[in-house]
Formats: sequence, structure tokens, C-alpha cells
Amino acid sequence: MNVGEWIFKRAAIYPKGLFLKEEEARSFTNREFNERVNRMAHALTAWGVGKGERVAVLMTNASEFLEIFFACAKTGAIMVPVNFRLAVPELAYIFRDSAPRVLVYSADFTAKVGEVKAFLPGLPHCFRHGGAAGDDPLLVEAVAPFPVAEPLPREEITLVDPLFIMYTSGTTGDPKGAVLTHGNVLFGSINTVIGCGINRSYKSLVVAPLFHIGALGASALPILYAGGSLVLKGFYNAAEVIGLICREKINYMFAVPVMFQLLTRTEEWEKADFSHIHFFIAGGAPMPLPVIRKYQEEKGIFFAQGYGMTETFRLTSLDLEDSIRKAGSVGKEVLHVELRIVDEQDRDVAPGEAGEIIVKGPNVFAGYWKKPAETEEAMRGGWFHTGDMGQRDEEGFITIVGRKVEMIISSGENIYPAEVERVIQALPEVREAAVVGMPDRKKGEVVAAFVLLKDGTQLTEEALLAAIRDRIALFKLPKKIVFVEDFPRNSAGKILKKEMKERLS
Repeated sequence: MNVGEWIFKRAAIYPKGLFLKEEEARSFTNREFNERVNRMAHALTAWGVGKGERVAVLMTNASEFLEIFFACAKTGAIMVPVNFRLAVPELAYIFRDSAPRVLVYSADFTAKVGEVKAFLPGLPHCFRHGGAAGDDPLLVEAVAPFPVAEPLPREEITLVDPLFIMYTSGTTGDPKGAVLTHGNVLFGSINTVIGCGINRSYKSLVVAPLFHIGALGASALPILYAGGSLVLKGFYNAAEVIGLICREKINYMFAVPVMFQLLTRTEEWEKADFSHIHFFIAGGAPMPLPVIRKYQEEKGIFFAQGYGMTETFRLTSLDLEDSIRKAGSVGKEVLHVELRIVDEQDRDVAPGEAGEIIVKGPNVFAGYWKKPAETEEAMRGGWFHTGDMGQRDEEGFITIVGRKVEMIISSGENIYPAEVERVIQALPEVREAAVVGMPDRKKGEVVAAFVLLKDGTQLTEEALLAAIRDRIALFKLPKKIVFVEDFPRNSAGKILKKEMKERLS
């Protein structure tokens, strides 16, 4: 059963059930959404998109994003969801690398697409979603003439066939396209459904951008697989998001930590009724413990902590009943994942020791698009080497201690930024902290910490160091504290530590 058949089965079994809403603008039942997907699938075929050919999407959250995704699933095409926050040269690289036959873009990005086209003289089809004017045809008008009958693919589509290519952030070079198959999507969704106890009663608010694996793989696909429904919205105004959560009686939402922090700073936070929420899930960056406690103590809301990657979907899950006792941990590996923590020779380390996390399972991606050498290196020995450093405690719970490339080596001692960040973020005045290595003539590197304070609080470098001095080893103590008003972040909310390190050089 390929992923496209999910939509057909929902329409056949529960035709009148709600599939999705876009706030108050429009909503579709399972049957209506399936018919829209079928129209899109017939359109793709008419535009010459065959099995294995790419369809690029540069869109904000909208029903059409998911219609294209499932139309690709039904026809065997490969979707390329693209980060709309990227600059023109970055977009041009991805489009040249993936060579799409069709590009669909939101009207907000018309000017940007106009610039990108200069780099893509051979792009056959370009369609605009929304907007009053533009050179390219409107997607809704281009798709309208096609039938709603189930498409008949020319070739069989199986779980091993690619479904989408999602490009990594490219922090160490050009972005790499992670190829995710129908099977990866299926087992990624199963792992989340089992790990979080999701069922068809769930209504998920999708506010993180769908071009990101967190939103697509945690907000949307597991809920749809389980039979639940979606409400789509962009995260532009935190107060509006709180209103929508209450009005639609949302019971599940994925967002990056900074989004959850913004919700707590609104005037609506104090009176908001969250009694219908089962839990929230955070991803894309570590969730600060003070924010977790604020939701638990003031709203009775627990976070389903976990760990995953673009290449793997969800890998671990921390049960809600352990969310306080094991706060800071990402839990244990989910059902269909094998996970090890190893040293430089890929030997398992002892509990309490840090090492690289390596994994295997049906959710692990097929490889990097057109990059066989990088794929072979990442998958050496049959295990995907994540580049993330972690450690297990005696009960088997895993804690992420940082990226392998971010590890600080000071006088031969390994220092993991996440360890120091957690200690600093435990201070009542601190909203968030980010730790990087700073060059040092004698020790090679020492710790530098960038700190964002809570509104209305004050803290000096001397007071901060005095407060944490007895909580971590002396060699881990920051040698420099930089107070900031905000952090540079990528589209997933991750702090761009490379930019911060450049400030120290």
C-alpha cells in the first residue's frame, strides 16, 4: 500500500469525515480532498510528470501543498518541498540539483521566483498559487479541467519508491537532498502514532512550515495516517495561534521551541483554556527546561519529547509520564528503530558515556540525491551515522549532548555544548543560551556562551558564572559570556552557531 492510497482509503471508509481546514476560509472532507488530489494527479500526468520525475513546491502552508504531495504519491512522482526563506542563489542550487519538471509557488514569492528563473532556462512548467496578477498560470485554473476519478499509474508504485526529496540546511557545505521513500513515510508515521498514542480523534494544528520534516513528519502525516484531521495556519501572530487553538479545540500541535515561547508572552496566554489539548510536541531544537515547566505548571500541558532528523523522521520518544522525571531526555528509541551510541571505531560505549548516535530501520532514508560518496559515508556498516552525540543513562534514556562537529575540545577534554547550555538555562533569569567553542592559544578551545535573558531581568557575567560554578566541571565553565537580544536562526528555529562563532574570531 503506497502513501497515495491513504487518501483513497480515507475517502472510501469515512467519506464525510473532516480532512483539513484552513482556519475559517475553507474545509474539505475526506472525499472532497481525495477528489482534489486526483485532479492534481491527472494534471501532473498531463504536464509530462512521470514516475521518478520531480515536482518542486515553494509554498506557505495550504491545502494545495498536501494535494501535490499525495498526487505525487499516487503517480510515482517525487515532490521537492523547498524552504521559502532561502536566498535566490540557494534556491537556484536546489532547483538545478533536483531538476524539477514542474514548479508551484505561492504568490508571495513571485518576485523571488522571477529571479530564480534566470538560473533555470529549461524549467517546463511553472504555476502560481494565489495572488491577483502574475506571469505564470494560476494553479487552481490549470487543475480545474481535470477529472476527479482515481488515476491509474502507468507503473506500480511500491514502498521502496522515492516520494520526496528534502534538502538539509547545508551548514557544512551545499545542502544535500535526503531521498525519503513511501516506506520511510509509512514507518515514520507508524513510529509517531505508536510513540505518541495518536488516533483518529486527533485534530492537529499545523503552524510550522510544511517544507520542514518536523511539520510534515510530525504535524501532518502521522495524524492523517491515523485518520485524524488538520488545521493549517502560518505562525505569524502568536495571539492568533492561541485563539485558533481554543476556537478549534486543537489537541495536538508540533512547533519549534521559539514558537512555544512566543505563545507564553501573549496577553491571551493567562486566560487561554487548553483543557482539550492532549499534549504538545517540540522539535527542531532542544526545548528549554523552564519553558517545559511553565506549560506544565501553568497549563497542565505536557510535551511529548523526542528526537528525529530530516533523514529519519522520529527516532526516539519520551513518554508523557516520564516528561518531568526525565526532563531534558529525548526518551528511548521507538518501535521500528535500532539505535546505538558508539565511539570513533563504531564500538558501543558504556551507559553514561557520550558517543555518536547511529541508527537503522525502515524509516531511515534511501540516501542523498546524486551524492553516492556522501551516502556511502553516512551509511557505513549499514548504519546511518547521525553526527549527533548522545548518551544513555542506566535506565536506557537518551540525552542529546550536541553535534559531533560542535564538540569543544579543551586541553584534551571533550565538552558538549548542550551540557553547559542546560546548566545556564536553569537559571531563573535566562530565557535561552547557546554555547560554542572559542579559539584559545593554550587550550585549543574554550567555552563561550551567548545568553538571552528574560524580559525585565538583569544578570552580569560575574553573577552568572558564580551561579553555575558549582554545577559543572571547571574546564566546562565559560570563559566568555555574551548577552544578546536574540539569536540568528534558520527556518527550523535552530540557532546558527556558525554565525556566533564568527563573532568571536
